[in-house]
Amino acid sequence: MLVCLYKFIVEPNTSWLYAASMLFSTGLTFSVIRDYHFDFEEKRYKIEHCVGPIKLGKWKNFNQLDYVSIFKNGKGYYEVNLWYNRNNHFNITTLDNFQDCFEIGKNIAEKLKIDFLDAATDPRNSVWVNQ
Repeated sequence: MLVCLYKFIVEPNTSWLYAASMLFSTGLTFSVIRDYHFDFEEKRYKIEHCVGPIKLGKWKNFNQLDYVSIFKNGKGYYEVNLWYNRNNHFNITTLDNFQDCFEIGKNIAEKLKIDFLDAATDPRNSVWVNQ
């Protein structure tokens, strides 16, 4: 992009400016990082888009927290998901150790005072875990 801008200054041609703007927008697209932040005490979340030190995102409330679930995905990893507003969910974490995944899911469910579903032990027979 900088070379294209230099070429535009040296020999003013709109094609150099167009190339610089295309390279800038492509680079910016690949530079955006999306982070998820959770405030379990206030029952809210924020999806934050970051480019370098610039961060954009707003806190949103969970309308209804349904339950926490764990399951084993097709790649052999265990996932902890937080289900909210009926059919929406966040993937909280993905681990390769069942016991660690189970403990994280159980702790989150206890902290939020919601149900905990174990779909990892026997995928065909999910079990609600008592807390």
